[in-house]
Amino acid sequence: MKRQRCHIAKAFFLRFVLPQLPGLRVAGCVIDLGKRPELLLIPFMFLGPTSLLQVEAQTLSGPSYSEWRISPGSIAIQQGSYSGSLTALATKDQTGTQNNSANYVQFGTPSGQQFTGSLSFTAPSGITLSQITSIQLVANVLAPQDTVDSWDYGIYNWKNAAYEHLGNQNHCGGSTGLHTCRDDSGSFLDWRWNQYNANGDGTKSDYVNPTTREIRIQLASSNASSYEDMDWISLAVYTSSGSGTIFNPPTNFRWQYQLSASAADGTSYPSTQGINTVVCGLPFTGGSCVEPMIIDFDFYEDASITGSNNFLYTTGAVNSLHALGKKAIGYVDAGDTEQVRPDYQQYVDFDNACNGCLIGNPFSGFRNEYMLNLNNDKGQADFIRKMVAARTDRVAANGFDAVEYDVLANYENKSGFTIPYATQASFNISLTTIAHNHFLSVPLKSDVDQATDSTIESAFDFVIDEQCNQYSQCGNYSSWQAAGKSIFNVEYKLSTGKFCPQDNATNFNGILKNYSLDVTPYTPCR
Repeated sequence: MKRQRCHIAKAFFLRFVLPQLPGLRVAGCVIDLGKRPELLLIPFMFLGPTSLLQVEAQTLSGPSYSEWRISPGSIAIQQGSYSGSLTALATKDQTGTQNNSANYVQFGTPSGQQFTGSLSFTAPSGITLSQITSIQLVANVLAPQDTVDSWDYGIYNWKNAAYEHLGNQNHCGGSTGLHTCRDDSGSFLDWRWNQYNANGDGTKSDYVNPTTREIRIQLASSNASSYEDMDWISLAVYTSSGSGTIFNPPTNFRWQYQLSASAADGTSYPSTQGINTVVCGLPFTGGSCVEPMIIDFDFYEDASITGSNNFLYTTGAVNSLHALGKKAIGYVDAGDTEQVRPDYQQYVDFDNACNGCLIGNPFSGFRNEYMLNLNNDKGQADFIRKMVAARTDRVAANGFDAVEYDVLANYENKSGFTIPYATQASFNISLTTIAHNHFLSVPLKSDVDQATDSTIESAFDFVIDEQCNQYSQCGNYSSWQAAGKSIFNVEYKLSTGKFCPQDNATNFNGILKNYSLDVTPYTPCR
């Protein structure tokens, strides 16, 4: 039976954008990172009278993937002017409607001025250029409505000697075009985040000057009647050493699914970003409460805790689980795109450029997220894979053990496109290559009707299923059990008495949760 294999909790969680280095301040050779103690900072250098103290930051992560967070070292102007101190760009301290001019740089002037300039970043000496897997720009800006001026960003390709367009200051699609977003209809209303991935077809080292190690970001306006305030800008450079091992969960491995958190959770579990890493629930089989050995959660902290402009990664939760001898699965939406994701604008830009070839119908009725076209006649699937790979870089750098790619059954749902069975299967299998290249195991999720396909079963490492008992489809995973692969199942509507006996008898790792996938209730079958 074909139906919307929807992730029901998606309407309740994950309102986030990329993190910042809060409270960054220099005190001799000591850098105070506030809520980011997982960052190890190595020496900085002064780059001249118009330069910023450039900090080279490397995340303490797993054996293969690392994040380097780089601040700009200088600003060059080709047209127009700017005001403010470059050092202000190193600290994210403006949010909402705050407007302290000492804390940001203003490009152009309020009276109106065309502007073209660039910010220079230097790749630290510890980065091996051939090991760069992604470069991601993040900025916190106060900017005009896109109908006034778009304020475009670009990244310089040193091999091609030309800028490649990254995007503009809109953070959820803009107020014009195929996919408008009402949050972009205002001008200078509040601070907003930009995040863009360098997605060119060459190697990522093409964006780094091989001699000077400069990475150059262009900022330009096309209208003489607007300006842009920038509070914080940073480049995240991800590298892989090309080594690592892949963890596959045992067939009897109790799990927990927590994709949302409340402000109260943030208070109760502040060091783990609202994730309860020691949650304990009474099992259906009786006895004392038991804890999960692996927890599935998003790689961003829930915005209900951080606020809309103060977001962090869930690195603390991963580290806590590992300290307890447990494992972590990082959640990534792959087959759809959400307006609240920090890289959503790039999906919109691609869709606008190809006249609507990428973004389709709302996902299962949720009006702020859309299903994607997995065909590749205009490069759609290739683009999605690049975006997913960049997200997976962060999951790997966070230290997760596995990655859950969600929304993998577009072919049988009302996506707005005709997607053949084989196209869906090929796309899904290509995601396993991305995960395994990051030394992450990967479950099949929300594609139960293709679970009986031997090519699918052989490519994925285990299963995360929603409601296979309710829809009488748990038998689709019989070959996975025969292959010794773990099955994680979650039910929402059935009582434990209706599905736990079956899950326990077939060695499924079953749990009962609510639709919003909060910390609790958490009821494991065994």
